[in-house]
Amino acid sequence: MKVQVPQTKKQTVKKARPKRPTEEYCTFVVEVIEWELPYLFSINHDLKYRPTPYGEYLHLNIKGVLREPKKFDGMEIDVTFMGDRNMIPDINNPDSAIKPISLGSVKIRGEHRQFIGSLPHDSLPLIAPMLESKRIQFFHLHGSSLHRCTASINSIHFFKNFDPEEW
Repeated sequence: MKVQVPQTKKQTVKKARPKRPTEEYCTFVVEVIEWELPYLFSINHDLKYRPTPYGEYLHLNIKGVLREPKKFDGMEIDVTFMGDRNMIPDINNPDSAIKPISLGSVKIRGEHRQFIGSLPHDSLPLIAPMLESKRIQFFHLHGSSLHRCTASINSIHFFKNFDPEEW
């Protein structure tokens, strides 16, 4: 006579999923050393790449020195704020379908340090005279902490004075 042994289910071991890292934030404070505001307006002959009849280029280029975070203090950074006319209707429309991810990104890798981002086109002619008269001498870029040499920026603030003791 054979005795039947009840078969037991194999125990499945649940593997622990890696925890999603908590979002860390960082503020990069930049001192303005020199700046320029080049402008270009042209007729667009190649509608394949840009579907508008005109081409326009208004960028605020800044050479600056990082003051915060402390580990980057004194390092030069190249900053480009691109004037974007497409932002303006979305700023004034709370029901806009556009859901922005960021205003730009900081990249710091060895000797290569840069920020490329966008500002409303109309704001650049307002910022330029303040830079000229030294009413703006610093700005800070607030966003995520550096991850793989890149940080996504969600906030830009221009100001006159910077006291490292207050940070």
